[in-house]
Amino acid sequence: MRQRALLIAAIVAWAAAGASAFIWFERRGLPYNAQGRYFDESTATVLHEQSVTVLAVLAVSLFLLGGLLFAVRRRFQAGLDAD
Repeated sequence: MRQRALLIAAIVAWAAAGASAFIWFERRGLPYNAQGRYFDESTATVLHEQSVTVLAVLAVSLFLLGGLLFAVRRRFQAGLDAD
């Protein structure tokens, strides 16, 4: 049961990392003005340049968390197989 929960948590973390990386990739090349803002006329949304850095850090952190959860699952599985 714990192995399945750890696997699901790892998959969710990797999916969230992928979503964050996708959003980062889309927003990193936008033409920001001198104040670090981009106005999207189609949705009337103001995007800030600082969010690009946050999205990159979030994507890397979630990817590492998913890897850690998967490693814990593998170690837990190896411990059960030894018994």
